[in-house]
Amino acid sequence: MFLNKIQMSGYSLNRSASNNDRFIHLKAMMIFAFFMCPSVSAIAEPGKHYLAIEKNIYSDENDLDIISVGMLSLEDNIASLIKLSYLNSDINGEGGTLDLGGGYTYNAGVSLYVLFAVSLGYNWDTEDTIAAYFPEAGIVMDFTDSFSISVSGKRYFNLYEKDEDIVMFGLLFRN
Repeated sequence: MFLNKIQMSGYSLNRSASNNDRFIHLKAMMIFAFFMCPSVSAIAEPGKHYLAIEKNIYSDENDLDIISVGMLSLEDNIASLIKLSYLNSDINGEGGTLDLGGGYTYNAGVSLYVLFAVSLGYNWDTEDTIAAYFPEAGIVMDFTDSFSISVSGKRYFNLYEKDEDIVMFGLLFRN
């Protein structure tokens, strides 16, 4: 099947049937959004500042549950972010982080961005600090003047002393 050949953000299909169905639906939604709705999508113009609410996709490879709220700015060719993130892990417990980053954006039919960020925070269960850094690549698709969606992939380095691959989905709002 054509959808099984597509890999999104470096993730391949998992062995369990429930995850395969979830990834197939996800890929179908992304293909639909890119190819079937180009007239609905507006160009994300320079100087746009978004309120971003993001949630990660749960995978069998990690037990992290991440929810982020913050700002994503695409101004000229510069991307920047500042977000507060809540991390919940069965192994490592609960924590909160502040993510700060900057990078490059390319505005076309959808806005593509690549950035590098640091994550500093505190784990409430282990009473320890959290320090990690990550590159992030993502897209922003505007549906209206005030509503957009985003999909991004992150590679956390040294998060709880191991590396994690995360895919985030977000709703973005602006005025």
